[in-house]
Amino acid sequence: MSKPSIILLGSKPAAVVALSTLLQRGWDVKYVVVARNFDLSWYGGQSLEELALASGIPVGTQSQLPRDLTADFVVSYQFRNLVKPDVLALAKRGALNFHAGPLPEFGGFAYYSVAILEDVAIYGCSCHHMDQHFDTGPLLKVRRFPVNIRQETAFSLEAKAQEEMLRLFIDVCFLAETQEQLPMTPQDETRSRYLKREQLEALKAIPADADAEAIDRYARAFWYPPYECAYINVNGTRVDVIPHVAKKNLAHLLHANDLDRLRESVKHYQPGSPQNDCDR
Repeated sequence: MSKPSIILLGSKPAAVVALSTLLQRGWDVKYVVVARNFDLSWYGGQSLEELALASGIPVGTQSQLPRDLTADFVVSYQFRNLVKPDVLALAKRGALNFHAGPLPEFGGFAYYSVAILEDVAIYGCSCHHMDQHFDTGPLLKVRRFPVNIRQETAFSLEAKAQEEMLRLFIDVCFLAETQEQLPMTPQDETRSRYLKREQLEALKAIPADADAEAIDRYARAFWYPPYECAYINVNGTRVDVIPHVAKKNLAHLLHANDLDRLRESVKHYQPGSPQNDCDR
C-alpha cells in the first residue's frame, strides 16, 4: 500500500527531524511551508528549508503555497503562524497540528512557563485536528509524561517535550498509514485555556512580595535564551533574574572543553620560546 502524501508546515529543529522521519517512512512530501517572519538563526544545524531543498521538495511561505495542490494531510509541526482556511482545505484526509504542550489545559504561547509556575507533576504534548483558531479542534492524541518540575526551566522542559512530540509524531504517522479514520475527540472546553503573547510577557514580572522559592520558580519558568527572562523592578529599573540551575548548566557548557583547550595550548610549546612582546 502506498504511503500518504503530505504538505508540511514547520519550524525549529524538531520539524527537521519530522521531515526526515517522513522521508524515511516513504511519505510523499508535496510541499514544505516555512515562516520567514521569525528569526530562528540561533538554532544550529540544518534548517527545515535546507533539508527540503536538498531533498528536492518545493519550499515556500504559506502565501506561496499553490492552492491547486492537494495532499492526504496538511500538518503543522509547531508552525509559528495560523494556518489559513484555504490551506486547511487542501487536506483530503486531515489537517493536523502538533503542539508541545498537553491540550486543552496548556494552549497558546506560555505553556512551558505556566506548567512551571503551577508546579505540575505531569506534562505532555498534543496532536489535534486543526480548525480556524490556534490550539483548538478535536484531539487526535495527547502524550503525557511525568516531570520533576522543580528542577525544570522553560528551556529544559521544552527539550523534553520536543523529544516526546517526535515520538508522538511517529505514532500518528503509523496511525495514518494503517487507519483510514483517525481518532477525533472534542476538547473539554471547561479545561481549555489559551495565553496570548502579551499575557506571557506580563507574567515575567516577579511580584514584589515574592519569597525566595517563588523568585526561583519565576526565574526557571522564563529561562529560555535568547528570549527575555523573568525580572524584578528595582527603583524603576528592570533587573533580570537567572535561575541557579541555569547558571550551573551554563557553567558546565562553558567549561566542558577546558581540559582539551589547555592541553592544546601547550602541545607544541618549547621551553624558553618567546610567545609575546612581554617575553622579549
